[in-house]
Amino acid sequence: MAFFVWLVLFLHGCSTLTVPPPSSSAVYALPPSASGVIAKTSHRFSTLHAPPASGFLALSDNQAAYEWRLTLVDQAVQSIDVQYFIWQNDATGLMLFERLLQAADRGVRVRMLVDDFVFAAKDRNIAAITRHPNFDIKIYNPGRVRDSTLGGIGEFILYFKELNRRMHNKLFVVDNHMAIVGGRNIGDAYFGLSNKYNFRDLDVLVVGSVVEEISHAFDEYWNTELAYPGSTMFDKATIDDLADLRSRVSDYLKTQKDRLTTYLEPSSGSIDALEQLPRIMAIGEAHFIQDDPVMVDGEQLRLIDMLDHIADPSQSELTFVTPYLIPVKGSLEELAQTAARGVEVNMLTGSMGANNHTAAHSHYKKYRRSILATGANLYEFRHDPAPKIQATSNVEPIEAPFISLHTKAIVADGKRCFVGSLNLDPRALDINTENGLYIDSPGLCGQLAREFETLLAPDNAWRVYLNNDNALRWESSSGTTSIQPARSFWQRIADFFFRLLPIESQL
Repeated sequence: MAFFVWLVLFLHGCSTLTVPPPSSSAVYALPPSASGVIAKTSHRFSTLHAPPASGFLALSDNQAAYEWRLTLVDQAVQSIDVQYFIWQNDATGLMLFERLLQAADRGVRVRMLVDDFVFAAKDRNIAAITRHPNFDIKIYNPGRVRDSTLGGIGEFILYFKELNRRMHNKLFVVDNHMAIVGGRNIGDAYFGLSNKYNFRDLDVLVVGSVVEEISHAFDEYWNTELAYPGSTMFDKATIDDLADLRSRVSDYLKTQKDRLTTYLEPSSGSIDALEQLPRIMAIGEAHFIQDDPVMVDGEQLRLIDMLDHIADPSQSELTFVTPYLIPVKGSLEELAQTAARGVEVNMLTGSMGANNHTAAHSHYKKYRRSILATGANLYEFRHDPAPKIQATSNVEPIEAPFISLHTKAIVADGKRCFVGSLNLDPRALDINTENGLYIDSPGLCGQLAREFETLLAPDNAWRVYLNNDNALRWESSSGTTSIQPARSFWQRIADFFFRLLPIESQL
């Protein structure tokens, strides 16, 4: 195998990265800013709600989720730290990147950490960005082979265990006063502007005590050896390359004005929205959880442990929302134990029609009967939900052919909840890194419980059940069917063949 990789490199003259990366000094978050609208909003919140309280604003609407990001970037005065699994090279992705560059031009220190697996940026552009004195970028766990598809495949096979572990985290921290945590990556489908499909997703805008935890969590990833310095990925990049990149981004965004029309409208109300936040946010306490253990109520927890931590004290209702659902070892037994205590357990995942990864659905479907056998209620999100749900997913002028579920959350008794990047599948629970917020707030968690109740309604989801003949049925406002709902005949064909592939542990 090693010979194969060597041969690929020799034949193709591939450029390779130095592993481990060149040593560099650790860099940490700056102190919370002392000036600016964001700082004033944070201080106003602190005067109303003493530590350890934090404030939360749910961002279920795709337009609001993007506009809050733009607002925070535009109002930043000191620092912006962003961490994402996916940052698309599309209209919303490049528009937000351009705003980050403009913030750096104002003197704001920008740190961007992106996973390498699906990042489309070329190494020369990555290095060029770091030539800006206030903008640094790192790439998480990059492959060493950089410019050969065949070489990259060979390397992935040889170093499968190392390269298969991806950073699925999502994080957005501004001036060390406010943060956005949740399920969204950066790209058109997450903010309502994809012609293929748009997501129903969830983030939480946060202010207060927990932001310090979030900031420390970012630093842990930024300073790990797996975060490769973008500055060293192409040593010939210059400030002129950055100027050329700026020009190309600007030219591209000009071609996207019609698509971006909603987001290009004046945002004169953004400062007012920030000033009003302390009065409209739900109040509670929170802990930020990622793969490194933290203390919660005197107990050391990893992110996967949140499932048990939330479920065990539940008394009446427990709702899981996940786009991808493939039970891992022991999870069904724990689910049955929870239901046996009299807790109403609801599980919402995507129907085949609403799934953007048909392969994931193909390996979920064999578990339907096992999930129902635990006593849990099983629902599958419709790809054609009610107009109100579509309106929060699509952003003018786009009306996508279907809506895909991407929300990742757990709500217990309408009082405690978890919102983050965690899917309920082997890749999330056993392979990738994940993060999110454990929140104790009847205000926020009660709101999410009501939102999820709406998503479970017949206009938005299929209720999956077994009839008197022990046959699976799907029931919604569209009627009852004995065949799993799909978008097309061809999706059913794809579903059949994906089920034959031995890839379940990687989904």
